[in-house]
Amino acid sequence: MPVGPTDTATDLFHATVDLIAPIVTEALELIESGKAEWTPQDPSKASFFHKRDLDDSRIDWSWLAEDLERLVRAQSDPYPNAFTYHRGRRLWIVSAGLSKGAYGGTPGRIFIKEGDGVVVVAGSEARRGRSRGLLVRRVRTEDGTELAATDYFRTMGGYLRGQPETAG
Repeated sequence: MPVGPTDTATDLFHATVDLIAPIVTEALELIESGKAEWTPQDPSKASFFHKRDLDDSRIDWSWLAEDLERLVRAQSDPYPNAFTYHRGRRLWIVSAGLSKGAYGGTPGRIFIKEGDGVVVVAGSEARRGRSRGLLVRRVRTEDGTELAATDYFRTMGGYLRGQPETAG
């Protein structure tokens, strides 16, 4: 299944869901008839990854914007969306792209409107001013309301953070 540069996990789910039933049916028939050919897995060619956890969807603003954009596409419905915190509340990033311009500053800074979104500074080299930002297009609030980022972020400034802010 080819994966395009803007495909989300949701797109791939819908593109492959109709392929699952015939494959499973054929495999079960082969097993039942005794004609299944078993191929042991070669452990030297295997890779391992831990079970998914909520923290796997948490945005780390020190990542490059290109990696964050891929994270947002990978963490699309029906899977838990990529999230961050804004003003102490969880905020899901539903849709994002890459900024056209290079922006500098502190990672996580809500910086400037660009096109149909709002640029958030990203990347460990962002302070040099040569990094593309994450162009946030759509967000979902804790109450489930989905909004265009340009409607949610009415003013620029402030930060998106990896943890909720604590008082004191």
